[in-house]
Amino acid sequence: MEEDRKYLLAAFEEAEKSMREGTYPIGAVLVNSIGEIVSKGRNKVFSECDTTAHAEVDAIRKASVIMLDIENKKYKKRELTLYTTCEPCPMCSGAILLSFSIKRVVWAANDISMGAMRKLKQEPFFIDRFSDISIEAAPIKELEDRQRKMMAEFFSNRGRLRTEWHDG
Repeated sequence: MEEDRKYLLAAFEEAEKSMREGTYPIGAVLVNSIGEIVSKGRNKVFSECDTTAHAEVDAIRKASVIMLDIENKKYKKRELTLYTTCEPCPMCSGAILLSFSIKRVVWAANDISMGAMRKLKQEPFFIDRFSDISIEAAPIKELEDRQRKMMAEFFSNRGRLRTEWHDG
């Protein structure tokens, strides 16, 4: 649990950068099997005008060099853990699955509107595909509350005072 906290806090550093840049306050880090952070990502949807620039995708793109064997045109099967401040959306869940290197995903806060990891792991079509990926959904209450507060502030600053993030 202490290791999870350490890496989730590193993801929060990225989320805070996103918040300062005026976009969704979501951050992610990828960690290898010996505990090294191999990449960091943050949401850049509005800061880079890219609807696909989610934190998890940013971290995966930056780590692709260790996930792919370009010379032999193969995936390297790594044992990476993705830590993110928010439950991955459908796009990010797909990117996690198709990276073939992420074997564990830990997030600080569940996302009832756009979160997809929990749902996809239960879908009959995806059960086999996602069975190799373990998940830890919101294991640390204090960090879940922190992410919920950041998301509520993000939406409040845009005039949306009633969202799932405001309901605690």
